[in-house]
Amino acid sequence: MQETFSVDQTFFTGRAAFEWLMQESNRLIIVKFVAPYCPSCETLKPVLHQIAVDNTGKLHLVELDMSEEPELAISFGVRSVPTVVLLKKQQILAQIVSLKPKKEYADIITKLATG
Repeated sequence: MQETFSVDQTFFTGRAAFEWLMQESNRLIIVKFVAPYCPSCETLKPVLHQIAVDNTGKLHLVELDMSEEPELAISFGVRSVPTVVLLKKQQILAQIVSLKPKKEYADIITKLATG
């Protein structure tokens, strides 16, 4: 069954959504690489969720499980989780490795989403 996506959505999960967004969206795409064994990933989840809500209409947030999509993780040079990759029009603009303070995520994402 083909999933349906909309560029009006903010939150996505999985490779199909990610690949669709890479083709269809002109907005900032935040890709959060996570893993089931990662407590820091759970800590980061509400932080990025709130930033995405604050920037609704300017970005998309996609969660990818590194254990389910190892080749995607490798293609982005992801070696540990959480890793956040910021993309626009298929270009990597920034990469944030490991858990950082909310302000660091907010500053980078807001700058790239509005710039």
